[in-house]
Amino acid sequence: MGLDGVELVMAVEDAFDICINDSEAGTLLTPRRLIDFVLSKVTSTTATVCLTQRAFNLLRKSLVRQGGWKRSAITPAMPLGALIPRHQRRGLLASVMTELGINRPPDLVRPNWLKALLLGGSVLAGLAAAIASIHAFNTLGLWGFMGVAILAGVIGIRLTKPMCTEFPRQLQTIGDLSRWVMTHKSDLANAVTSGWTRDQVVARVREIIVEQLGCKPDFSEDARFVEDLGLD
Repeated sequence: MGLDGVELVMAVEDAFDICINDSEAGTLLTPRRLIDFVLSKVTSTTATVCLTQRAFNLLRKSLVRQGGWKRSAITPAMPLGALIPRHQRRGLLASVMTELGINRPPDLVRPNWLKALLLGGSVLAGLAAAIASIHAFNTLGLWGFMGVAILAGVIGIRLTKPMCTEFPRQLQTIGDLSRWVMTHKSDLANAVTSGWTRDQVVARVREIIVEQLGCKPDFSEDARFVEDLGLD
């Protein structure tokens, strides 16, 4: 099993708190097989309510308590960026997810202008190092340029971590955040059922596959990991 496969298995184990041994992992050739395997490991039930709607209701209640908004202001179509000011996002999301019993909030990202600035700064740092080496009669070459550029980028990323204040592309509305809560809150159905439902497992496994393999989210459950989804 390649590195991508190991990372995928570990992500599934962490998400569902299960163990997948090597012999079992070797049989999980498609998303459907993986989903069915996860369902065999966790208690699967059929919820009698829409879990996305339940996630939205819980999220709305928490946002009203934590942020002080009127209930009527929080709708599935409401843009998160318009609702939550940038300076409140990190703290508010952390408080809301703690109240909902979710270990960590969704990750925020850097604004596009900052991403461009980091990229440009890394390139300029590499060029400056290359020029300085020429004047010192010690040519760094391509690898030296790349090394300095990468180092500058890593330093920039670490220094600008507190500036991650934008919502990622897949989390733009309250509805998007409700679906995120649905796939991360394993006890969401406990009021009417127990354990994970198949819909939750499907949504979470699909999210993990997209995160780990970088593939498009519209893949078939019968797609093959190696041949169709780019698993190494």
